[in-house]
Order: sequence, then C-alpha cells, then structure tokens
Amino acid sequence: MALQKTKIVYFGNKQELKKNTKTVMETLIPLWSDFCEIKSFSSFNNKAIKMLDFVFHFFKDGLKANMIVIDVYSTSAFYFAFILSFLSIVFNKKYLLFLHGGNLPNRQKRNPKLVGFIFSKAYKIVAPSYYLKNYFEEKGFQVEYIPNSIEISKYPFTERKIARPTILAIRGFGKPYNPLMTLKAIAHVVNKLPEIQLCMLGNKGEYYYDEAIHFIQENKLEKNIKILPKMPQADWIALSAQYDIMVSNPEIDNTPVSIVEGMALGMCVVSTNVGGVPFLVTHQTNALLVDHNDDKNLANQLEALCSHPDLANLISKNARAKAEEFNWEIIKNSWIKILQN
Repeated sequence: MALQKTKIVYFGNKQELKKNTKTVMETLIPLWSDFCEIKSFSSFNNKAIKMLDFVFHFFKDGLKANMIVIDVYSTSAFYFAFILSFLSIVFNKKYLLFLHGGNLPNRQKRNPKLVGFIFSKAYKIVAPSYYLKNYFEEKGFQVEYIPNSIEISKYPFTERKIARPTILAIRGFGKPYNPLMTLKAIAHVVNKLPEIQLCMLGNKGEYYYDEAIHFIQENKLEKNIKILPKMPQADWIALSAQYDIMVSNPEIDNTPVSIVEGMALGMCVVSTNVGGVPFLVTHQTNALLVDHNDDKNLANQLEALCSHPDLANLISKNARAKAEEFNWEIIKNSWIKILQN
C-alpha cells in the first residue's frame, strides 16, 4: 500500500500573471508534487489583497494541511511570514520557514523579537545558502541548508574556450539589481573593446528602466547595447548561446538561481560579492567577483576575461561542475526527508 502524501499549503510569492518569470516557489511546486499534495498562494501583487488572500487560505486550506510552508523575505513581505507563523502557532499547525531574503540579517537586527518569536516556534528553518544558515545559527537557531535547485538537463553546456565580449544580463531593471553598474562598466571598457555587445532583459516600468535608456543614449552606446523584454526560461536559455559572459550585480542577494543557471550553461559569470554570492562561487575559479558599485573593476574583469582565454576556459568548465551540485536529483532527497516527516 502506497504511503499517503503529505498535505502541504505553501505561502509565498507567485508570478502566475507574469508568465515570463518564475519564483523559487513556482519552480519547487511541480517538483514537490511527486511526493506531496500541494496548494500554494498567492499571485496577487497588492500587499493588502495578498495578505487577505493568505489569511483566507490559511483558514480554508491551511487548517486541513499536515504542514504549512512559509517563504520569509527581508522586505515588508516579512510581515506576511510573521502573521502566517503567528496563526500557525495559535492553531497548533506545524510550519516550516524557508528563508529567501538576502537582507534577512538586517531584518533580524531591526526586529530581533519578532524574528526570534517565529523562528523559535518553527518545525524547521531552511536556508538555501550557507550565508543565511551561518548567520542564524550564530543567533542560536537550528537551520537546515538546502540550496535552490535546477533541472540540469534543461541547461545545455557549451564550454567557452575563449570569452568573446558578448554579455547577457537577465535580471532586469529592478532596484535591487543595480543595472546602471553594468552600463557604466560598458562605458568604461568600450574604447578598449569597441566590439563589445551587451544584451539586457527587462521590462518598461521597472525601477531603473528609463534611467538606463537615458544613460545608453547619453553615452552613445546604442550600437553596443540592446534591451529585450523578459522572456520565458527556454527562450533566454536559447538566446544565451550567443553570449559568453553573464553579468549580475545585485545590491544584496542570497543564492541567486540566475547565477547557477548561467554557470550550468558554461557562461563566465561576473557578479558582485554581496550577501550569499561569495558563499556560492569562488573568485577566479568558477566566477569573477567585484565589489558592489565598483563599475571600474567590473570593466577590468570583463576585459580580463576577453583577453585571457585560459581564465575564461577555466571558469567555464568549473562553473558547470559547480552548477551540477544544484541538480534537483541531488537536492530532492533533502526535501523528502523534511516534508514527509
């Protein structure tokens, strides 16, 4: 007789209405469904409506579940996690906190009592990076490390024996992703690498979009930079074959899946060394790291990749090897152990 699947209600951030992006939550749901029954919420963008939707489904579905899973972010969305955790405590529901916000240490410093209250009552706390695991264990909480996963078969590996000055940036123009740093680096290096090409994926209306367009025009970089709308995963993976370098310069981050994806494709990744990123990659081994807002060093690293084939090839090969550690087939047993307990 087959074991009954654990019934889980997962509260987090869904992007169903934005078909070209997937959150970690949306990646995990179909994978977890092999061994759990899952209901998940919420795709509303308005914060008040989202909170009402969370509370409604907590009572409608959560009270019937074996376990509540709650995404924890460091922004104002932290209060979603606090309220859902509080309800779980009041109604004696087992809940798991899944830490995402790269700035959660600062949240803990600002609200130590709120964080301590929900963390101390949780069935499990899971972090996708050693950065968050180490920080919260130093504060006295037991934290399980389970990295964000990818399905490695979706990422065809192309070994870069050289790095052409072709760069892809997929994270968009949101405030945390600091796209102007990338643009400034291109402006610094364009005289040395006049053939340099940057493709940025992002949508109108994002925080830095208009400022980015203005910068490109003001610095006469139209021939070197193109902007395309964000696209489904399969489409940007196909597009990546035209590029050898991936740039990612967030202001704060945890364990960005986009970096792992670029590494899986064999791209030479250059990232800011913020939050959990230096726990994820090693400088000059499987990626290159620069300080936040150091656009001049970013330009230097791009030039180094393009002028030193041995460095580019080393990073490309090692990047794929590192990315294979995040394959779902390796990660899933850790989730089965926790979710089916």
